[in-house]
Parts: sequence; C-alpha cells; structure tokens
Amino acid sequence: MLERPKKRFGAVTATLFGMLAILSLAMWGCGTSGYDNPNAGITTTQTPTALIEAATLKQWLDEGKVNNQDPATRDKVVVLEVTTSAAYATSHIPGALLMNSSGELTMTRMEGVAPMTTMILDGTTMDTLIKRSGINGNTTVVFTVNKGGSWLNIARAYFTFRYWGFPKERLKVLNGGDNAWEDAGFTLDAVTPTVAASTYSVRNNAAMQTDMRYSIGQMIKLVDDINLGTVTTAATGVSILDVRGAPLPTTYVANATVDDFAQYGDAVAGGKTTRFKSVADLTTRLTTMGVTSAKSRTYVYCVSGMRASVPFFVLDGVMGWPVTMYDGSWGQWSAYTTANAVSTAWRIDTNTSGTTLPRTTGTPSGTLTLDPASNFMYTSITDPRANQILNDDVNYFTSGTVTTTSSGGSSGGSSSGC
Repeated sequence: MLERPKKRFGAVTATLFGMLAILSLAMWGCGTSGYDNPNAGITTTQTPTALIEAATLKQWLDEGKVNNQDPATRDKVVVLEVTTSAAYATSHIPGALLMNSSGELTMTRMEGVAPMTTMILDGTTMDTLIKRSGINGNTTVVFTVNKGGSWLNIARAYFTFRYWGFPKERLKVLNGGDNAWEDAGFTLDAVTPTVAASTYSVRNNAAMQTDMRYSIGQMIKLVDDINLGTVTTAATGVSILDVRGAPLPTTYVANATVDDFAQYGDAVAGGKTTRFKSVADLTTRLTTMGVTSAKSRTYVYCVSGMRASVPFFVLDGVMGWPVTMYDGSWGQWSAYTTANAVSTAWRIDTNTSGTTLPRTTGTPSGTLTLDPASNFMYTSITDPRANQILNDDVNYFTSGTVTTTSSGGSSGGSSSGC
C-alpha cells in the first residue's frame, strides 16, 4: 500500500478547534468526515458489506443524497451505471451517471516486455471520470449496470476504484443492477442529470492499494516462490484461483486452483443481470476451493481480468479477506513463451530455476507483440523498471498539488460494516 504523508496543523488554536469538531461529530455520527477515516462520518450510507439491495439505494435517492450539490453534505451518493453510452441513453436509475464500459474499465498499457490491452485504468483516466461525476471526499459511489448487463462490469469498476485508494466503506455494488431496481418496483428513466464537476483527484486519496494488483513479473515471482518453498499454500498461506469458468481449463498457472467465476452468483431468469450469492453460499464455495479467512492472501485471475473481478469483489467487498488481482491474467501469462521469443527470465513455459517444477501446468499458446527494447533490457522479472504500470501510477499519485480534502484508503474491513 502506498501512503501519502498527512499535513499537520501547527497552531494550538487550530488543534483545539479540530478536537471540538471531532467530538461534536462523534455525538452525531461516527467521527471525522470524508475518507480520512472511512468508518467515520458515514451515518446513513454505512452497510454491513459493500453489496447493497435496491431498497437501500432507493432510500438514499428519496433522502436527496444522490448527486447532492450541498458542499457541506457528509453523505453524498453518486450512482455510476457501468455500461455503454447507448444502453445508458435507453434507461437507467434516476440520477445515475455513465461510466462507459467501452473505455473506462480497461486500457492498453505497457508492462513487462509487451503492451497489454486489458489493464487497470491510469490516473488521468480515473481523474477525468471522478471530476466529471462530481465525486468528492464525502461521496459514496454506487456501481450498477443496465438491464441485462454484465455483473462483471460493476465488479471490475469496484476493483478499479479500490486500487486507486477509495475505501470500500464508500463503495457499493447494487446486487442485480438495474434489473433488481425494476424488480423491486422502482422506475427507470432516460434523463441525463446535470451535475457540477468536482476538483477531486485520486491524488487526494491518502493511500493507493497497490497490493491489490499484481504485474506479470510479480505473478511469475509468486509462482517461483511457491515452487521454491519460500511461500506456502498451506491453510494459512496463499491461494491462487483461476476463475476462467466452464469448461474448466487444463492449462493454467502452476499452483492454481481452477474454479468457475459463475459459481459466485445466481443466474436470474429472463436474461437479467446475475446476482451475487449469499454470504453463507459464498463461504461454502470459497471453502470448497481451499480459501478461508485464515489465508494470508488469495490471488485471482481469469482471461482478461474481468471474470476475476467477481471473486475479487466477493473476497474484498463482502468477506473482507485479503485478495490481489492479476489483471493481465491468462491473456498475458500464456503469451510469455519461448515461441514468442520472450527473453529467458520471463518465460512461463519453463521450470522455476533450481527446481524441476513448472511455472505453468500444461502447454500455453498465447500470442503477443513484443516491445523489443524492453525484451532486451529487462533480463530479470524483479527489475523494478519492468513494473511500468505500478511505476507510472505511483508517480501520478505522488505528483501534483494535493488539496486539503484528503481520503484515506482502507485495505481492511470494519466491524461496523461498510
């Protein structure tokens, strides 16, 4: 986790006033405002987990929290419909704003020895979305999707905001999306709301959750460490989940357990958006896969980082267990091969050095377009220069001017809910 130093007030008078303000707010809610303490100041948008039902969002809408323009409000709600512009224009939850699934879920970025098309959004793209949507330091963001839309969209959006430092206590996923809203008896409309842009930036967040995303080099090293015995997959160790789905693959990252992402949800008749299973059912499924609360961390991947967003959200937003997404996923991993002339250190179709243990179970056969300079220059998977996305994002996060409204990313859960 990348943290940003906080500013301190030097004057005694300012300190005294601050203490009085905190005490006053504690009597009303939970404490300080904004994201400085994500459990604090959330008096009416706090929920047991980051998964909510339509009735909860309807209450917030009726209370005037959605797109609330009062700069003093502590419980503003912004609803992001993660879909195409055409689907959004057809119908959406009243007050919902567009997060375009065609260009605001993944992007092409350079990493390792080749560019990849399905990677995490960069800081500039995030800030454009945040500002346009009027999101500020006191905003709870709710992700939904159009009727019949994919639940993968909202899970991926959740992962993206978490990585960039938004605490899960301020992020919500509407279970079942717009279908669930309509099924609850609430109406949709086609009105595009007018909202005032904000000046908020990911740079205002106090901490990036860099441990929630892995690069290709980090993933190879994880597999090597497991093969070398320096990292364990025992009960209190790590797990790797391949959730590409049915039919279950026979070629996969070594040491992974193969699962089906669809098993974390309940299909709804009529082509409606899939709903996430209950906590009890999710616990049962994860236990079957060898994942429990005792695990130090679970690493999830799929084909392109979309399906893996489902167990990422389940583990982080619902269960509160440590999880990391390898968003390059199989599309990236399977292409780092001898056949594609990838430099020796990066090849996943070989054994971990010093062992007879493979980096990949089965024979991978992906394709990629190498970046010749990177392939020549980076002769080690641990070369920090080869973790280009992390380097770029950390540089973006730590650069520029930070306003006095800050947010503190929270990587853990809370006994008082989300």
